[in-house]
Amino acid sequence: SLTGTNTIALPFNQQTDLIDAFDLITDIGGTIDVAGVAEFDRSSNGFAGYTGTSGTPFSLVPGDAYLVQLQATTPSVNYIIVGSHDPGVVLNFDGAGTNGSANGTNFYAYPYHSTSTAADELITELGSTTAIAAISQFDRTSNGFAGYTGTSGAPFALEPGKGYLVQLQGGVPSISFVPSHF
Repeated sequence: SLTGTNTIALPFNQQTDLIDAFDLITDIGGTIDVAGVAEFDRSSNGFAGYTGTSGTPFSLVPGDAYLVQLQATTPSVNYIIVGSHDPGVVLNFDGAGTNGSANGTNFYAYPYHSTSTAADELITELGSTTAIAAISQFDRTSNGFAGYTGTSGAPFALEPGKGYLVQLQGGVPSISFVPSHF
């Protein structure tokens, strides 16, 4: 990774002591290992970070993914994520203009028990390319997101514990989604 940045998807039923970004930093290893965490801000179509001392310790929301950046002096951290899936959680993906979303992008926490195993399968599960513009994954080598639209890009494998950007097509106000699971 160029900057030590990773995506993370917490279980929908996460540990009871993980309430906000400060708790997540502490659980991963504290500020000795973690430079900061960030949530996706739909209104600015960017990320809002918290370092443990600056920014706002935002609440952790089931179904939302986060970025975690390690300290430059920390080569890696093995983080065991504790929790379980909640098959009844309904996720709401906002389209452009809905609830302040700039362009209909949402940061999705891919659940461990999901039956969609690749980006093309997730597009189909969410309603096909008539509803979904792109599914994007974080590329550590370029330190940015690379997408699949259903017709361009490669339909990459989805990995439990990682987060993915899901962008709705223009004109789609929102999607309510319960991930298919086994």
